[in-house]
Amino acid sequence: MKKLILFSLLLLLSACSSEQTTPEQVIRDLIARGVEAGESRDTGALIDLTDKNYRDQNGYNRQQLEKLLRLQFLRNKNIFLFSKINSIEFEAEDRALVSLHLAMAGSAISDAGALAGLRARVYRFELLLVKDEEWRVKQANWHAAVAGDMR
Repeated sequence: MKKLILFSLLLLLSACSSEQTTPEQVIRDLIARGVEAGESRDTGALIDLTDKNYRDQNGYNRQQLEKLLRLQFLRNKNIFLFSKINSIEFEAEDRALVSLHLAMAGSAISDAGALAGLRARVYRFELLLVKDEEWRVKQANWHAAVAGDMR
């Protein structure tokens, strides 16, 4: 009986350890949450993903970004996003560079091939993420891209 209990405990522990996520997967999940929050027009959820010392290429801080997001959500009734992560590189245990493409449209984007038939805007983002207790976006730079970049 003791062997059965010990075996069951070891099996349970090994199952728990296999469910642990890697830092890369945590970052992929953060990006997915950001896409979901954007489509839901949830400014608070998006801002929660940013570091308190956030800055972007325009010099916007976290508060200015929040105002910009609110304006975009007022202007756009429907927002559909499609993302493609190009790379995640770790500079240190608590710093990562993420390169991704993001398409934005007023109707659903089923896949990258559907972009040709939509009036979607495509951007390339370069993000610096930092980890304190959680990963957050500290810096963002972006520029216009083309739909072909998402394939």
